[in-house]
Amino acid sequence: MFDWVKDDLKNFGSYASSDSDINKLSEVDTDIVFIGSGIASTFTLIEFVNQLEEDYKKNSKNAINNPINILVFEKDSWLWGGIPYGRRSGFTSLIITPLDEFLPENELSLFIKWMSENIDWLIVPFKENAGPRSKKWLGNSEKKIRSGDSSKIHIPRYFFGIYVWEKLKLAMSNSSININLDFVKAEVDSVTKNNVPGIKNFKLMVDAKHTFFTSQILLGVGIPQIRSLDDNKQLSGLVYFENPYYPDLVSTIKKIEDQIRKEVTSNILIIGANASALELIYQITNLNNLKNIDIRFSVLSPQGKLPDYFIKDKVTNFVASKLQELSDTSGDLTADAILDAFKEDLYFADNNNFDISDTLPIFTNHVGNLIKRLPKYEKYEFTKFHGIEIGRLQRRAGYEYTLPIKELLAINKINIIKGKFKSFSNNEGVTKVEFYKESQNSPQSDYFDIVINCAGSAGLIDNGMSPLLRQLNESGLCKPTPSNHGLVVGNKFNAAPGFFINGPLLAGNVVGEMGIWHVEHTGRIIGFAKQIANNMIIEAGFKPDFSLKEDA
Repeated sequence: MFDWVKDDLKNFGSYASSDSDINKLSEVDTDIVFIGSGIASTFTLIEFVNQLEEDYKKNSKNAINNPINILVFEKDSWLWGGIPYGRRSGFTSLIITPLDEFLPENELSLFIKWMSENIDWLIVPFKENAGPRSKKWLGNSEKKIRSGDSSKIHIPRYFFGIYVWEKLKLAMSNSSININLDFVKAEVDSVTKNNVPGIKNFKLMVDAKHTFFTSQILLGVGIPQIRSLDDNKQLSGLVYFENPYYPDLVSTIKKIEDQIRKEVTSNILIIGANASALELIYQITNLNNLKNIDIRFSVLSPQGKLPDYFIKDKVTNFVASKLQELSDTSGDLTADAILDAFKEDLYFADNNNFDISDTLPIFTNHVGNLIKRLPKYEKYEFTKFHGIEIGRLQRRAGYEYTLPIKELLAINKINIIKGKFKSFSNNEGVTKVEFYKESQNSPQSDYFDIVINCAGSAGLIDNGMSPLLRQLNESGLCKPTPSNHGLVVGNKFNAAPGFFINGPLLAGNVVGEMGIWHVEHTGRIIGFAKQIANNMIIEAGFKPDFSLKEDA
């Protein structure tokens, strides 16, 4: 943990990383393995510990006599937060939505109180790394955090990662249950089902040399690997970033800064128009002392549109007439009908100068209610494509991340291209980028100094799978959902008895009557964590399954 973190939290949690330490842990029977230490895993673990404790306090007859041995595997060199809320995103990256949309109300009040009490040490690395935009944020926001008036602001993401880490520490320290929790810095290569009586349900291979056995698994890793653009050609005269968050965003920005300072003019191409694209533009324009360098941005994406600035509770006279007509019908609904009505209303909005602040709340309300009326097979259709498409067409962001775009547009320093990337090609020792513009059959090309891939995930296809996800698919233990963005689970959020999933890999499922086409919202992950932890506790026999009595 960093030196600036308060002592009682700094000393919580440590990795087993040497072969000898990992071997010692493999010799002990393990009850639960958590794969990944991001918020999906950590919130589920917190809920598991807290729910066990609550159940024990309600009924001491449910005492657990044997210790519960839990291991958390994390391949990254940092424990808390995963990619979004840990060190890999740096210390000046902000959440994309304001706090009161980022967290459910009960968690929001706790987090706001925690920030106000811990801001003195929490803000240290932000101040140390602050560029001009970060300093402006600091002037507008620090007092609000100290006073607890922070529900409308976009806070640094690492704040939340450390908050969740401390929640886990408190859950462990307040528990009267005998739980042994260990963290392992290693990558899980494979998971296979055990069919041998008397042996734990699952066998794990770790770092290709360590074997573990466990009764339950929670898979809490993030999205499948990003869509690759590099076709292994030599790229000359061009600095290319396949994944700007690997090994971390700070080192990427430093390399970009070094390249920019070599030239009087720098042409930067960002492929993709999602939140990551906004973040890269924000961080590049947040660098110090670049006034004398001519930096020009191009953004290439099929939508030809970056996420819009969203103002909550904007007064508007926008009416989604086609979705309203669909809502007023009493007949059967289809996923196609919802998407078609949405697109017609969006087309009307775009052509009548309504922005996302006008449309998003109304679209969200209509679509949410209409989905509830879909038959289950149509809900599966909606999670496979329609929900993803609606989300793709309705992207929003906050003031800090959209302001650089507004400023760059005003001085003609950003070109937003509606089109698709084709390839890199070598022209007399210099790399050029080939791409298709909308409605054009012949590719165009241009030269750039820096190219950054923000194209997002390709889904669970061959080149989009980590070794573990590929092995889980090939073994048959897990199967991709029809959307190819998640793994199939049942109504208990499990791919198989004992094998649970939380986080982005739930995309494309219908759990109960709830369609899940993406799991990018923190509030959803927290809500799922509560249900999954309860299912894990029941399956492990730590408390009875009352649903069986109700069904009877």
